[in-house]
Amino acid sequence: MTTRRVLASRGIALLLAPLAFGCSSSAMKHNPAGNGGGGNTTVAGTTGAVGGASSVGGATETSSGGNPGATGGDSSATGGAMTTGGSTTSATGGATSAAGSTGTGGSTVVDCNVPLKIPPLCTGTAPQAALISDFSIATGSTGPVLFGTWGQSVYGGAYTYPVVNPNPGPCDGTPSPNLLTQDLTGGNWHITGTVGTFSGGGLWWQCNTSATAGIAYASACTIDASAYTGISFTVSGNAGPAVSPATTGAIAFSVLQPSTMKTGLDSAGNPKTCGTCIGTTCGSSVSVPVSTAATTVTLTWAELGITTPNAISTIAFQFPDPCSLNNGYATNPCTPTTFPVDMTIDDIQFTTN
Repeated sequence: MTTRRVLASRGIALLLAPLAFGCSSSAMKHNPAGNGGGGNTTVAGTTGAVGGASSVGGATETSSGGNPGATGGDSSATGGAMTTGGSTTSATGGATSAAGSTGTGGSTVVDCNVPLKIPPLCTGTAPQAALISDFSIATGSTGPVLFGTWGQSVYGGAYTYPVVNPNPGPCDGTPSPNLLTQDLTGGNWHITGTVGTFSGGGLWWQCNTSATAGIAYASACTIDASAYTGISFTVSGNAGPAVSPATTGAIAFSVLQPSTMKTGLDSAGNPKTCGTCIGTTCGSSVSVPVSTAATTVTLTWAELGITTPNAISTIAFQFPDPCSLNNGYATNPCTPTTFPVDMTIDDIQFTTN
């Protein structure tokens, strides 16, 4: 195994899919408890009219008669022509309008930015140990988890994007034809697929806000890693084409804190992340070369742009942008250059050196 120290070659943080990790935004299956994700919730909209305008009957005009005739002719006359009564005009009713059409109901509004049931916990929670995950099977679990097991102070897992949603909803949009798959059964994090849009993966987690009185996880929270000096992991495989001057493909690795993470509000106007950055550019990433030989990468908080390690909100990986290859942004929409990936990550842990 090769050991590599990746020095700070930080660039602008790449766009991370509408997904979330830690305290970030996003909504996908990778975050089962709404760690920035959450399920789709339908909120009833306005109810349509029960019926259209309807007249029970038209205006009814009834005249009891015409102008009454004179009681008699000229009184001096022996007898004039006497009108016994004017002609009687009687309408039994005006034209009756048909019943109005009945509405089937108002439009249903789908809230794709639902409020979190539990507000974000932005005060950092210390992890149980320096080891984030070696992707082994935890006791009592059916699959590998990260940051301990259910019931501990921090609990989480891994995700990739884009993926197929087995139960798509109105908030999912058009699925990408290029998907990524993750496999954790080999005791490592194996990511494969074809990259044709923004693609990558990361870690999601939740923090137990009531460790002494049962389990009450905050779906968005930060990790207090101030006891450590940085983070490390091993990586190998194929991360895509080499982009000059590199000789191998590379991934962009990001660790964010609230000040380098975009702010976000839910539909009720409440914070849904711990992010406080309101600029057009938030956060940065470090380019990590990936080759067939397993390499251990170690990065300090300074190299990752972290100034407050007591509030880590994001740990994420992103593959090269397929639209940036071969001048893909010369057209709108862009012309992506798709490429296969087959990458393995293991032994993610906080470091003290």
